[in-house]
Amino acid sequence: MKFFFRRGIMSKILIISYSQTGNTKKMAQAVGEGVKDAGGEPDVVNVEDFGDVEKLIGYDGIIMGSPTYFGILAAPLKDFIDRSIKVYKQLDGRVGGAFASSGVQGGGNETTIHSITQALKVHGFVMPGFSRIGHYGPAAVGEADEKIISECKYMGTSVTTLA
Repeated sequence: MKFFFRRGIMSKILIISYSQTGNTKKMAQAVGEGVKDAGGEPDVVNVEDFGDVEKLIGYDGIIMGSPTYFGILAAPLKDFIDRSIKVYKQLDGRVGGAFASSGVQGGGNETTIHSITQALKVHGFVMPGFSRIGHYGPAAVGEADEKIISECKYMGTSVTTLA
């Protein structure tokens, strides 16, 4: 099994998300700040603007964020994941993470995060667990407050440090 490592080079981290209301986008921007804080190079992108999935090969880490729709990720992100089959077996050893937002408490944030991390694991990603924040990743109910923004930054820093 071949793993991808770029020692001594700034980690390039993709933060890719979908957001209709701006709540998930705000979280993605905070994750990007955490990546910068850790000395990484963040690329914060709306999934609909990303383009060819072959560009994924150029990233050391990928963090995905989605609003929760019926307890799972949004359709544009699911489509992106489905298209990523094009680079299957070429992403081993990358570092990943996920975050989610919902309209109500108990709205499916954890199941949404799990649906994203399942896809990343199939691609061979390594993911940190979290004892200081939501165990699987940041999860906002409505607009992210100061606590959730802090958790998003922490995730960005953690993924970058691991990458």
